[in-house]
Amino acid sequence: MNKKLLPIAATFFLAAAMLTLGSCENATRTYAKKLKAEKKLIEQYVERNNITIIYEEPAYDQWKENEYLELEEYCYFHLTSPGDTTKPALETNDRFNLRYRQYTLTVEADTLSYWNTNESAYPMEYNLAELYSYCEGLYWAVQKLKYSGAEGKLICPSRYGVSSYETIPYGYDIKLQIRRF
Repeated sequence: MNKKLLPIAATFFLAAAMLTLGSCENATRTYAKKLKAEKKLIEQYVERNNITIIYEEPAYDQWKENEYLELEEYCYFHLTSPGDTTKPALETNDRFNLRYRQYTLTVEADTLSYWNTNESAYPMEYNLAELYSYCEGLYWAVQKLKYSGAEGKLICPSRYGVSSYETIPYGYDIKLQIRRF
């Protein structure tokens, strides 16, 4: 073998070995350990962002900055904008468009999905029953948003999120638009 290629080959071999060992460790983690790590990541996110968890829902126009309501264990909601409260609130059979941005809760957050557009030819449209089967966390959040034009934030463990097959918690920025025909 060429002596100039030996250091390159050795570096490549070491890098490949480290990647293999790292992926083996992650593959052998039990589901219980993954859930524990997920809860820890949510706790770290809450602490890092100075979020206060509350257990009683404030009046619709009394939400304080960084105050999140616990919806379920480790599932938190914050109302950022109440929307148009002069029109009727969301009812069970109403059709609505839901726009959301999904991101990781890591220190260097990674956005996984961006806003969809209500103006597109085929916007994501739901009623509450359909949304529940798609994502429990978003279902609970939409019931708190209540009014067309309302906006909120959701911190959601994997079991209530869009990607429940992984044990990765996500944050969501949400916008609601009620469609009445």
